[in-house]
Amino acid sequence: MRTRCHLGMLACVALAACGGDDDAGAPDAAGAVCETPPPAFEVGDPTGHADPLGATSGQARAGRLTAGQIPTTPSGLLTWQAGDFVLANDHVALVIEDVGDSELIDPWGGRPIGVARVEGGALVEPADFGELLIFAGRSSPVTTSVSVIADGSDGGPAIMRATGRLAGLPFLAPPLSALYPDQMTDVSMAVDYVLEPDADLVTVRLHYASPRPGAIQAGSIVHAFLYGRRTPMALPGEGFTEQIEGDWVQFVDDDATSWAYAPAAPMDSTLSTSGIILAFTDALTIPACGTMTRDHARIAIGGPGLDGLEQARARVLGTAQRAITGTVTAGGAPLAGARVHVTTGEDYLTRATTDEAGAFTVHVPATAAVTLTAYKRGWATATAEVADDGTTAALAIPENGAVHVTATEAGAGAIPVRVQLLPAGASAIPTVPERFGEAGTVAGRLAVEYPVDGDVTIPAPPGTWQVVVSRGFEYEIVDTEVTVVAGETVEVDAVLDRVIDTTDVMCGDFHIHTHRSFDSGDDAREKVRSAVADGVELPVRSEHDVVDSFAAIIAELGVGAWAKGIGSIEITAAQLYGHFGVFPLEPDPEARNGGAIPWQRWPTAEDPDAEVENLGPVEVVTAARARPEAPAVIVNHPRQIPSDYFNYVGLDPATGMVDRPAAWDDDLRLIEVFNDADSPAVRLENLADWYGLLNADYTVFAVGSSDSHRIRLEPLGYPRTCVEVGTDEPATVTANAVRDGLSAGHATISGGIYVDAAVGAAGPGDTATGLGATATVTVRVQAASWVDVDGFDVVVDGEVVAAEVIEPGDADPGNPAVRWSGTVDVPVAADGSWVVIHVRGDAPLEPVHIDRLPFAVSNPIFLRR
Repeated sequence: MRTRCHLGMLACVALAACGGDDDAGAPDAAGAVCETPPPAFEVGDPTGHADPLGATSGQARAGRLTAGQIPTTPSGLLTWQAGDFVLANDHVALVIEDVGDSELIDPWGGRPIGVARVEGGALVEPADFGELLIFAGRSSPVTTSVSVIADGSDGGPAIMRATGRLAGLPFLAPPLSALYPDQMTDVSMAVDYVLEPDADLVTVRLHYASPRPGAIQAGSIVHAFLYGRRTPMALPGEGFTEQIEGDWVQFVDDDATSWAYAPAAPMDSTLSTSGIILAFTDALTIPACGTMTRDHARIAIGGPGLDGLEQARARVLGTAQRAITGTVTAGGAPLAGARVHVTTGEDYLTRATTDEAGAFTVHVPATAAVTLTAYKRGWATATAEVADDGTTAALAIPENGAVHVTATEAGAGAIPVRVQLLPAGASAIPTVPERFGEAGTVAGRLAVEYPVDGDVTIPAPPGTWQVVVSRGFEYEIVDTEVTVVAGETVEVDAVLDRVIDTTDVMCGDFHIHTHRSFDSGDDAREKVRSAVADGVELPVRSEHDVVDSFAAIIAELGVGAWAKGIGSIEITAAQLYGHFGVFPLEPDPEARNGGAIPWQRWPTAEDPDAEVENLGPVEVVTAARARPEAPAVIVNHPRQIPSDYFNYVGLDPATGMVDRPAAWDDDLRLIEVFNDADSPAVRLENLADWYGLLNADYTVFAVGSSDSHRIRLEPLGYPRTCVEVGTDEPATVTANAVRDGLSAGHATISGGIYVDAAVGAAGPGDTATGLGATATVTVRVQAASWVDVDGFDVVVDGEVVAAEVIEPGDADPGNPAVRWSGTVDVPVAADGSWVVIHVRGDAPLEPVHIDRLPFAVSNPIFLRR
């Protein structure tokens, strides 16, 4: 059975359908121990083989890696360090983290952190490995030693072992405690990793030792995978999916090593949420007063890509295969980078990518008749049938055309842009079934590209296509139709006019995730290109419990004239009391997760008997503000899920009072009122909370961010927060200036529209004094012509006191981007008031963004008589 829910929803996690068991075990039995406790597990050699990558055919080895043996990856996601362990034979390797602080969700080391192939005594093409968790109930071993039991010198298997007592895994302990109340902290575990010579897989073998006089009913065994969106998951026969069941799950890195995981028993139910997969298998019973050994899982390693992995799995299973070779051509010329998918009947088998000569090789069951489908985004598809004894195939795609776009700013030079191709007339976008695992783009688009130099050539099938060139909300767009002819390239010279005045203001997105977060698969460079193309000058990287910044990528891409990278973290106490954005922070490469701010304490190798302790929200944000950078704290999406912060503290927007005053942050200053992932109902709740806190005399300001995890669904910079920083040059702005401007409320939120508001010289965040019973608010509303603007509400003390309709004739004849400019009188209460301007449009931001409505909101201006 497959179940989807959010980890914050404990009731959902506790469902028996998610793998729970009414007899999942009682709480730890205090004082009940066996007369003769089981012996401690053997600990092996702390070093292992001196040359762990030197195995030849018929050998396997285990030992520690040196710095020179650690490869690099384009993504930079490897967490391997000198001193970590490797199990390797002559063609595959599994890397095991040494004991000590881990960079991953499991903090204890002794777990797999990577796979690679071995060629010529070197690790090659390591996967963008996520994280594999090893559980007994809800607990994992607090690793106190990682050692080599057998280094392979005798010609036998190489075996590594991690040992420690069990404790609830900190990050997942809160939700899993509903299923597994017994942490089994008196139980010890040894995890063995076994690699045979010439094998394609590693066996994971678990040893349990219980001192209790009664058997422990530990409940269903949990197999957990994190960061699954980095390397897409697939099931044999079914294809690519985020829901898993059955005997095997595959993790596919098309350009590198891939791996597959097979529990000892089939996965019969799963919980999938936010990039975390929990799979459940048969219940575990640990016998009384002794030890028990059982095979936990097998990890098959192969590559590159799915086809290389399927060859490895076939050798493991003893399945005969045959190779099919062939070419993909387009208009008679070789087509490089095309994906060839293989199916037989309803079963999905494998895929491979063509080389520069258009050549490919795939491996299929020896007697299977198969269908090959060639696909490359922007090109038509082609299929070929191969008989049950066929070994060659040629797939011919019709000749393509192309669209070449060069983008410049009127009166200036080349600029970064977003370029989109949409079908027009009878043109259609070639597609393949979702289970083929091809990455999608924005719905209804053939292509979405982000050329940071304004120059891009996009392949397109012959036909009529709509070309949309944009640069965020401050520019007009170029929207034109072109006719693409086979073998020809259409030129589009896109000159964009900047029409919005944002002098001394920079706009930022303070909530951006990449594949460094467990629930995102987005490449960090792609996120930066998107931010720059869409005019986000302050892209703030906010990974879950990791301090990081886009600064290095901005420098690498040479876009420092367009964007400033600021370090940040999203503290992710999701299952307890929500998420908090903290910026600016400087990543510390020597510290765990860049210097992450902990919200839990847990046992360590030095103090393995300590307990997992959840820190309170006030303690956590106080520690965050005490950092040397003196960062600001943003309460992210305060109502999105039941455990988010305002729900946790029980905030009553009508009174500004909370049910948990000890958990309330009296220094609260910034709230992510506008989050692209929020539902309309949640956005209304957020507004009510913000208004209620202002009425309760809290000086709190709104932030708007995308919370983008998947770039094709959640565009960066919608919405964005535009901050007064006194400069228009990203190269000269400082992180402290951004922090200070935001914390002072000198900012507005833009979802396509821009609003300025002032009472005299007092703007958003300021206090206008010496007023009478009324105050005059000067308002300016700006928007490019493609952005719909219908009117604005004037909100005073949480109530709409005026609603202005904006008509086309209200635009400034000399500057049509100024859609409305004038004054509005508002009442001022005897004890003071505040005013917010909320601008709206009711037509989506098409053709740039789908399903996003334009809006703008000012931060409050405080009014005093």
